[in-house]
Amino acid sequence: MYEAIRPLVECEELFEGNEERLLCLNPDYVGWQLTSDDYAKVPALKGIIVASTAYDWIDGTLAEKNNVPICNIRNFSSQAVAEWAIAMMFNLARQTPRLIKDEFPLDFDKDFLKYGGIQLKGKSVGIIGLGHIGSAIAEACEGLGMQVRYWSRSDKDSSYEYASLDELLKTSDIIFPTMARNDSTQTMLTHDKLDLIQSSAILVSIVHGLFDEAYVLEMVRNNTLFGFGFEAAPASFENYEGNVWAAPSYAWVTYESMYNSVVEWTDAMVLASKNEYPTRIN
Repeated sequence: MYEAIRPLVECEELFEGNEERLLCLNPDYVGWQLTSDDYAKVPALKGIIVASTAYDWIDGTLAEKNNVPICNIRNFSSQAVAEWAIAMMFNLARQTPRLIKDEFPLDFDKDFLKYGGIQLKGKSVGIIGLGHIGSAIAEACEGLGMQVRYWSRSDKDSSYEYASLDELLKTSDIIFPTMARNDSTQTMLTHDKLDLIQSSAILVSIVHGLFDEAYVLEMVRNNTLFGFGFEAAPASFENYEGNVWAAPSYAWVTYESMYNSVVEWTDAMVLASKNEYPTRIN
């Protein structure tokens, strides 16, 4: 166990001796950046086990070259993230961001028009990527009496209706992009695709960096999109004009998901010590 203020390269014990070892890291410890140089001199390294689902913060070039497994943890916060997405949907549907920024005015002569919301029951939900999080969102929306459809890059054995990506964007009242961020998904939702979304729709994003967020913010300013929820910098909520829910990365933060992350990380370490790497990503 090393102190959080101690840089990885200063952990002398990690670089001494010749017995096999695992490098088990919480990404916060290294500021969400692990370079090949950080672990290049670790002797007899048999695996890197990280306490996060994301792994784009790891330079795995050397690990790949030396056949060192890199393992993440998975699905520990899927329910928490899905519920946060649903919370954003509720708030955007009732224009809560506008009310917050305007300090909750109440003038029945005019405010009921400015802050009028939409009812969600019966609305059409489009989920882009029906994985663990997308499925949890779909289940919640179906329970609210909403009509759920999805698009996915791979076939899904699902009871929900499948639609093409263009059709989903054109006709959905609420849209949830839930794909993992990678080279292919980051090029899917282009400006042309975003322009297909109807002006009365709400876009809720729980994955940062999937599309041009500045472009969508402009859509809200121009009243070509009813509402947008996304992850933003801390304390920036009031910086965005219109019906925009902009909160920092709290989606995963529940007591349950934090407990799950520790359990799954520990399980991954134990399995790696037995040369088993079921969550290997390289």
